[in-house]
Amino acid sequence: MSRSVNSSRQSRCHNYASLGELFGGTSDDDPWPFWLRGNERLIPNVSGFQVPEYAVFADRARRHTGLAFIGSFPTGPHHLKRRFAITSDLRLAPTSKVKPDAASPWHGVELEGEGDLPFAFVRKRGVSAYRIDGNVANASGKLPRRSVQKLTGKVKRLDDGRYLQLADGNWAYSSDLSIVVKPSKFPTFAKKGERWIEIDLSEQVLVLWEGTKPVFATLVSTGRPAIGDPKTTTATPRGVFRIYMKHISATMDSDEGVSRRAQAEKGLKPGDPGYIPEKGDGAYGVTLRRGHGLFQLREVPYIQYFEDQYAIHAAYWHDVFGIPRSHGCVNLAPADALRVFKFTSTPVPEGWHAVSVDNGTPVVIHK
Repeated sequence: MSRSVNSSRQSRCHNYASLGELFGGTSDDDPWPFWLRGNERLIPNVSGFQVPEYAVFADRARRHTGLAFIGSFPTGPHHLKRRFAITSDLRLAPTSKVKPDAASPWHGVELEGEGDLPFAFVRKRGVSAYRIDGNVANASGKLPRRSVQKLTGKVKRLDDGRYLQLADGNWAYSSDLSIVVKPSKFPTFAKKGERWIEIDLSEQVLVLWEGTKPVFATLVSTGRPAIGDPKTTTATPRGVFRIYMKHISATMDSDEGVSRRAQAEKGLKPGDPGYIPEKGDGAYGVTLRRGHGLFQLREVPYIQYFEDQYAIHAAYWHDVFGIPRSHGCVNLAPADALRVFKFTSTPVPEGWHAVSVDNGTPVVIHK
């Protein structure tokens, strides 16, 4: 399935894919879908949007909306030779109005046990390594973004900040790294050998554990700010939770992490910090910019709910893992989201799209 994001940013798609393939097809010249032969729709409308019989347009997609495509086809002179892509709910979108998005190729690392800890991911570009002589740090080279750096556990505090020693003897600013360490204390279910997920908001890392053995680690993007009150901000909640629902894919929107009902229960009103505006709040388009604070992303993959509307899921629309940026959910690169999805109980049965989980895998979120 191809996914495209209606966005102004540059496409990151692979050069070797044809235009038709980039929009979900098998070639540049796929035929019209059978249900549109003869300019007549031969199957019922399956989308949630009820299209009037006389309508030519079937709703509009807001800018930055993510659309999931399952195919595309070219047209002739009568339709201005435009190519149309077919959405997952069988609506059509002109490909001239969207840009393919190949999603992040990032993925985390498999671990063999405690001997792999501690280590760190370099969380951003342009990070320097240093040699420290006395109380002076001198740059000695660059550390590649998202490279894995084994740590010795040694720490030095200089006037300009806190440094961690790398295995090669160099040092790095701790703020440039996302650190993966052994917990100071394991939860009871870990001591019993249960699988569980650890998410460190300060470091923006996720670790999969089998009891007290780490088996996988990666970078995430949690709610912004990283540390905050979920009642008044879009921060990710802290605590111990359990996965209660798994979806292969679903539509997510600006209510991600907090439902309208939950906002009302928290007493949040338009203008309050942490309130997510929607059409109808204020003078929409006058005192509120059209689309402000709103988004809709179709067919978000590998969603696992752990508390209210908060979920761990793939994010195909950005590549800044290691930096907080969500509305409260835990964003993963697609490959990592699948890895975590397969790790947790209960598996989604073959041919099913979702499953409700009883006493699911524990999720520990801390700062």
